[in-house]
Amino acid sequence: MAFSAYPEAITKLPVSPLWAVFFFLMLLTLGLDSQFGMLETCTSGFIDEFPKYLRRHRTVFTAVFCAIQFVIGIPFVTQGGMYIFQILDWYAAAFSAMVIAFLECVVLSYIYGADQLYKDLEMMMGKKPSLWWKMCWCFITPVIMLTMLVYSCVNMAPPTYGDYEYPGWAIGFGWMIAMCSIVPMPLVAVYRISRAKGTLNQRIYLLLRPTEVWGPSDPTLRLMYSSSLAEKGLRLPCVGKDRPTDSTDPKQSVAINSEL
Repeated sequence: MAFSAYPEAITKLPVSPLWAVFFFLMLLTLGLDSQFGMLETCTSGFIDEFPKYLRRHRTVFTAVFCAIQFVIGIPFVTQGGMYIFQILDWYAAAFSAMVIAFLECVVLSYIYGADQLYKDLEMMMGKKPSLWWKMCWCFITPVIMLTMLVYSCVNMAPPTYGDYEYPGWAIGFGWMIAMCSIVPMPLVAVYRISRAKGTLNQRIYLLLRPTEVWGPSDPTLRLMYSSSLAEKGLRLPCVGKDRPTDSTDPKQSVAINSEL
């Protein structure tokens, strides 16, 4: 649509060169905005996972990451790039993205807890978010995503581009790309469960709890967070069996109870 139908429609408008400039400037700013978000998500994930090695070299790491992405993107601007893009768009965007989005809604709403997320946002913004957001997290968005996912699976057909039909190996490659972002989730879950201690139920319960370092990293904000929860009879999330606490000391609030 963006590179075929819309440009053709623009050529039929009066002063079409001017509208063409506006249209592609819009695409450029839209692409840059999306790229900033995606790049920051990827680099922050790596830096948070390996802070000892990457945090001090954030600028260099970001530059290297951009260079790698640039090299990976070169095949997409070749004469056959549209065929490669169609494969990725057909499988990665239409399948794995919806699976991940649905699982994120389930984890935030029913494992971490919509109420806890609601309190986190209240602390950060200084006011309560609208109840509409909680309804979206718990019900509306998961139902919509699940409906779209089921519909896509039922109506999924081999990819095509114009009159061209992709060979079997290209379809297999597309499924490999789609699974690259999904398969690690069950694999890591099985690995973490196998390394944990206790019965199976205890391991799963333990791994579904926030870690003892959860909460604001700044000591002052962490104490304020703990105090605000204590006023409501709550506490910082911790690993292990729930137990009440009257203390506002962050160290006591995040104590681990190993008896499940």
